Amino acid sequence: MITAKKSPARSTEVRLYSEVYVPQTMPTALGAFDMTMLFVMIMFFINNPVSSIGAGAASILYWIIGALVFYIPCVVAATQLGTMFPHEGSTYNWTHKALGGFWSLFATVSFWVPGLLGMLGSASIAVSFLQGLNSHWLTAPWQQWLVLIIIFAFAAVLSLQRLQTVKYVINVTTLLTMGVVVLLGLAALWWLLSGHQAATSFNQASNWRIDASGFPFLGSVILAYLGADVSLNLGGELANRDIVKRHLGWGGTIVIIGYLVVTLALLVVLGPKHANDGPFAIITVVDQVFGRFMGDIAAICVIAFFPVFVTLMNIAFGRLLMATSIDRRFPIGLARLNRHRVPKNAIIFQTIVVMVAASIFYLLPYVIPLGDPATLSGTIFTVSLSSLTLVWAVSTAFMFIDLLVLYIRDRKGFLEKLIFPMPVLWLCIIVAPLSCVAAIVLTLSYSGIPSMDNDTWRAVVSGMTVICLIAAAIGSMFATSEAAWQDQVTEESS
Repeated sequence: MITAKKSPARSTEVRLYSEVYVPQTMPTALGAFDMTMLFVMIMFFINNPVSSIGAGAASILYWIIGALVFYIPCVVAATQLGTMFPHEGSTYNWTHKALGGFWSLFATVSFWVPGLLGMLGSASIAVSFLQGLNSHWLTAPWQQWLVLIIIFAFAAVLSLQRLQTVKYVINVTTLLTMGVVVLLGLAALWWLLSGHQAATSFNQASNWRIDASGFPFLGSVILAYLGADVSLNLGGELANRDIVKRHLGWGGTIVIIGYLVVTLALLVVLGPKHANDGPFAIITVVDQVFGRFMGDIAAICVIAFFPVFVTLMNIAFGRLLMATSIDRRFPIGLARLNRHRVPKNAIIFQTIVVMVAASIFYLLPYVIPLGDPATLSGTIFTVSLSSLTLVWAVSTAFMFIDLLVLYIRDRKGFLEKLIFPMPVLWLCIIVAPLSCVAAIVLTLSYSGIPSMDNDTWRAVVSGMTVICLIAAAIGSMFATSEAAWQDQVTEESS
């Protein structure tokens, strides 16, 4: 029986059950390299820069600005909190230390639900790459749904294996993706050295100008940097505490460089007019410079990324559910481990949820007679993805709230564990939430669907976001009461 000292819920000295249980039952299988590869896979989507090149040369500045005002502050906050509290569950654990039970669970639900939709979104991108290989493939929503179900089933099976084994798959896949990034950088260089003109003009100051027309791109770039705290959902399985700083430092640097290289390659070879070509524009660059054979190899490497990413998200958010369940915030059954020391019930539950979500997005349009199923499916998915991305942004703000509360409550204890100068932390605490708010406003201001006007988009997406946040609050209260009821039944039966 694992026990933990019970005292006032908001004391940072109180050890949660999960902080005791995880080190005793789960292997410390993750080293600095493993965590760096894991972090890069979570944070780096090679297709993200495609839409941003519509801003022309200024898109490079947008990726740099997004990194400075949001991403780097998120990495700093995650490093500070992860070093202070290197436990399973990241934001859940940190928010529990700072704000107590309810807000920690609210932050968890707001963190977990968008994470599952991230699994669905990444699998959908894999479908887009497959369609890029042959325009006649997967044209109907039900065909796309079938591929998604196969990906989720594969990811579930892989997620249930030993972490010591799965981490090698993650490492190799991330290295292959980075290999494609290097190939894209070489493609841009060779394109220029072989006498071609860059498809984007870099030598005119007006092309680097940041104005209102580029604000939608800046908003999407900031939101693309969400997720710096996801890797630390496995914070209780690290070989040592120093890995927190090392993997976030190296991983954070690789992600920024990766996005800049891919953006530059797209601008040099294709140019802003290809901003609406979709994810396969990445492969088009390789095809155009090195030929179809190299393009096919790059496509295979990129497509392989997405099922493994779904696996990683299933593992990371399964740990989040496990930690909250151990602490009796969710029903305890979600914490049950299999023989590989993996939270099997949490992973199976997540897989079922994401399969149901895929069925709603891709099959419901066949049931609702509101137009072409393919168009309706895309509309529902885009609105839902945008809404839950904003919910994720709200969840991310808890990192900075946690830092502020922990500092105010116990300045001496906080300063003893400080790894960044306080002026740096203050800058992060102020700038990152403001950037987050700006990104939310920009996302709501510009429609992500050409056929939907800005006012309708704003009303629908903001309405869904508010509904999701209210549902998260209600779900937090319900889950806690359900877990408490289970504990009471267990105590009475014993």
